[in-house]
Amino acid sequence: PQTGRLALYLLGLRATCPTASPQRSLVTWLKYHLEEDWTGSRRHGHPLTSYYQYGLGVLALCVHHKRVREEVIRRLLTAQHHGRLGHGGNSVDTEAVVALAFTCLERRKLVGAELEAELRAATHRASRSMVEAQGPDGVIGNIYSTPWALQVFLATGVCQTEAAFGQAMDALLENLDAFSTAATMAQVLPVLHGHSYLDIASMHCQEEPDTLTPMDMEPLTEVLGNKTVQLVVECPLPWCFELRLYDRPVPAPAAASLLDVLRAAAAQEPHDFTFDTQDTPHGPFLTQVLGLEARQQKRNYWQLLTAPSTPLQMGVADYRPRDGETLILRLSEW
Repeated sequence: PQTGRLALYLLGLRATCPTASPQRSLVTWLKYHLEEDWTGSRRHGHPLTSYYQYGLGVLALCVHHKRVREEVIRRLLTAQHHGRLGHGGNSVDTEAVVALAFTCLERRKLVGAELEAELRAATHRASRSMVEAQGPDGVIGNIYSTPWALQVFLATGVCQTEAAFGQAMDALLENLDAFSTAATMAQVLPVLHGHSYLDIASMHCQEEPDTLTPMDMEPLTEVLGNKTVQLVVECPLPWCFELRLYDRPVPAPAAASLLDVLRAAAAQEPHDFTFDTQDTPHGPFLTQVLGLEARQQKRNYWQLLTAPSTPLQMGVADYRPRDGETLILRLSEW
């Protein structure tokens, strides 16, 4: 099911203040996808996509002022209560999306009084969880999950009293260059203007003059020369009997991204190194390395780390390794 993609599209569509109502049939499709998505729980115990996408779907319906069946809401409440929303940055992303959905349902009075109280308590738990997930650098989860957490603080009105808000905002301003795709910019721009996705629901659409003008962008300085990156592939138990499957130096241009390094490794040894990616709104996502495929159903993914064990805060297309750096692709559970 395309739950998350359709939800993001509907949020964006609402934010553009369309003069017509093309979203009516799309909202119906989103309701259908939410039900189709949940069929996965009967076999796997979680949605076919993820709780993140499922939460986005509920949020988008609420922003469009559509009621959501209580059973659908309670699926998210139960998942949060039992700690099934993930871990690390993924957990913060999902906790925040779910908390925004709960706050929207409560604010728009789309649920009964008893459920409203449960949603308020769940949102409070999510906020405390995000504060606890904040690192000494101010980042909450990782740099990409930080805008989601800040949206929750803004939506719930605790941004004026919560010290974590100011620290996270400082960290965000120091790392704005990490937000280079349309999807990541869409998460961070509302926060920079003191808003959350919930504010889309109460926008007063009006005609505005077209004041957009193109920016004069300076061309990026070309980085000359070459570098060598040590590329390591790890696959722990229970998926593999041998932990380290690949460990070789890969020469690449000095300006190469991690994705470029992977391509160079594949060109250098086409029979020994293979990989595959999937296009997402956040950029290419690593799905297969050395024939080993990360699967949603198995709840695993290819984690990107710089040696010895520091997770990367950027995706494969955005991160640019340093000369002599050791990068690890590790099949991990989420």
